Amino acid sequence: MFFAVSVLNNLSLAYRISVPLHIIFRSGGLMVGMVLGMILMKKRYSRAQMFAVLTVTIGVIYATTSAKAGPGKKPSAPSGNGSGSHEASTGDYAIGVFMLTVALIVSSLMGLLQESTYQTYGSEWREGLFYSHFLALPMFMLFYNDILEQLKIFNQSTPIPILQLVRQIGPYLPSSVAYSLSSITVPRLWIFLAVNTLTQFMCISGVHRLTSLSSALTLNFILNLRKFTSLLVSVLYFENGFGFEMAVGSSLVLLGTIMYSMSSSVSTQKPSVTTSSKSVIASENNVSSPHHPKKN
Repeated sequence: MFFAVSVLNNLSLAYRISVPLHIIFRSGGLMVGMVLGMILMKKRYSRAQMFAVLTVTIGVIYATTSAKAGPGKKPSAPSGNGSGSHEASTGDYAIGVFMLTVALIVSSLMGLLQESTYQTYGSEWREGLFYSHFLALPMFMLFYNDILEQLKIFNQSTPIPILQLVRQIGPYLPSSVAYSLSSITVPRLWIFLAVNTLTQFMCISGVHRLTSLSSALTLNFILNLRKFTSLLVSVLYFENGFGFEMAVGSSLVLLGTIMYSMSSSVSTQKPSVTTSSKSVIASENNVSSPHHPKKN
């Protein structure tokens, strides 16, 4: 499940799914988790929780239907009247949305499975974090050729001197050491990948630690603050498209999630709170990477 969700989340970016929409869409896990919890686990939810999830659902649907196709894939060759390109764009976008939907469902199922496993065998976040990633590694060999191609691209990226990365300590190094470091270079994309891996590890480890120390209310507030920060960075720094409709949709998603967290914190139904936490963990375990398998 972890492998499937990771691949689908990354692959969807090749089908004109913008990063802001990607962030908003994945916030719809509350809706899917609630429906699956009611069907599979026979859970019950308060009216306040249902209303909050309905708000999230409306926000996700509004943002999805109003979003323009992103730059994840090169446009098709234009036809005589231009309709072929438009149809290809719409078709690619629909495929990307379908991938995100499937990933959301599988992620919620994984959250319910994690909850059942923790209830039966005890909650040890380090063990769950390790096995969910370690057991999925061999499956990525299915993308062996794509991985080799990406490695070539990484190795051919602009080299950066090691000394340039440690400018602050450069003046304090012996001249011989500084000279040696200045002659050693690392491809730029490898540095980006290292930073991306480190920050993802910190994020996922923090989520697992947080769920063992705090309530679902605190967990949801902090994670939504992180998603909101990611959204701001994506829009302001990377200049990804974000229109008025996307802003309205993301606001509804944020509002609905906060409402759900508040209603869960005052609810006497303990399983509902647990389900919220585990579903969020399953979602956060699959943070998208900027590098993904290419569409054939």
